[in-house]
Amino acid sequence: MKNYKRAKYFRRILIVLVILIGISYYNRVTLMQKIVSLSTESQIINIDKKTHHETENEQLANQKFNGQSVVAVNQNHSAFSLDELKLTATGWQKLSGLDWLGRPQVANALLNKKLMPPAQKDKARERLTVQTPGYHAIKTGVNESDWLYNRSHLIGYQFTGLNNEPKNLITGTRQLNADSRPNAKSMVTYETEVADYLRQSDSHYVRYQVTPIYRNMELVPRGVHMMAQSLNDTAIDFNVYIFNVQDSWQINYQNGQATKGVK
Repeated sequence: MKNYKRAKYFRRILIVLVILIGISYYNRVTLMQKIVSLSTESQIINIDKKTHHETENEQLANQKFNGQSVVAVNQNHSAFSLDELKLTATGWQKLSGLDWLGRPQVANALLNKKLMPPAQKDKARERLTVQTPGYHAIKTGVNESDWLYNRSHLIGYQFTGLNNEPKNLITGTRQLNADSRPNAKSMVTYETEVADYLRQSDSHYVRYQVTPIYRNMELVPRGVHMMAQSLNDTAIDFNVYIFNVQDSWQINYQNGQATKGVK
């Protein structure tokens, strides 16, 4: 009888533990974000940070937006190594795996006209259905295209035809992705420059890299680091950081929620 009661007691404990583990796993992002938030307030952590040499990604993540959407990195010159600029017989793209928070990481490619999808005038592109980390459907106006967020490709669709791929899509503002304001620059500005160059000749190759830049454990990137260099000439050479912001909107980068208000 005692063994039966003991076994019943342990079963209850086991059930409770399983439930707690399940709840913790389901809410792991929120829990870890709170832990990081608390740890950054610690005096010990702050002391360590004084002796910590920031990586380039950390430096970009900590940049403050001052109204300029695009800033040059390395004086706007690419920083690929000679090994990274090797020409292969065909173009390629390589996407990094998602991190444990489900966030896309750096995307690399050697772009060439042969990789580009054919134009299909009578067929609409497949609608994006991937739920990118931190994405919310938030309207900014009355028009059909007036949405705060896009699902932004790292390697643009026009380069390889890759569309509904979680490793290649981030939550990006309209201003980051395709800013339509006069003289404004966004990801599409640089993508168009590369695409126009590639279409000129089958012998044109561009080494291309796009890195989403996150601050700590936030789900929405603070911006993207874009870098490109043509291999056989100097026609393409840029290295820029584009802020993931939207004028007149306050974004909570931890979860993607946003409210309208002056920055």
